[in-house]
Amino acid sequence: MKSLILGMGSPILSDDGVGLFIAGKLKDRIEGVDALATNLVGLDLLEIMRGYDRIFLIDALTTRNGTVGELKKLTLETGTLHLFTSHGLNFSEILELGNRLGIEMPDVGAVYGIEIGDEVAFGEEFSDVISEKIDSIIEEITEDIKKLVNSA
Repeated sequence: MKSLILGMGSPILSDDGVGLFIAGKLKDRIEGVDALATNLVGLDLLEIMRGYDRIFLIDALTTRNGTVGELKKLTLETGTLHLFTSHGLNFSEILELGNRLGIEMPDVGAVYGIEIGDEVAFGEEFSDVISEKIDSIIEEITEDIKKLVNSA
């Protein structure tokens, strides 16, 4: 089974780039799983996902009453899953559209959202809270994906 870890975000919006950073750190860390970081959204994701059987998504997340640095494992049933951009289609809609176009879309293995709070600043450095928690977040995601990959 061909699997992809897809980290999403903006490399110039501080904590919003957390998914990109984590995907970069997971590259070659989990045997048999590709990792890719992208700032593309919407229909551009169709081509990225083509040819994979399963996808693991990592992105920044902003929720009401969320705690900055909290890792949340989400499902497609959680909501619209814009992941986590205001541009274009939400992730569920992208998968549905791909299937309707006859493109074989991957199953979603897991969706990981890292709470970043309401305030997003320009910059390439993470906030202190994200910087302090990033290693433990990476480890938790790594272990979870390994379990999911090995159970398939």
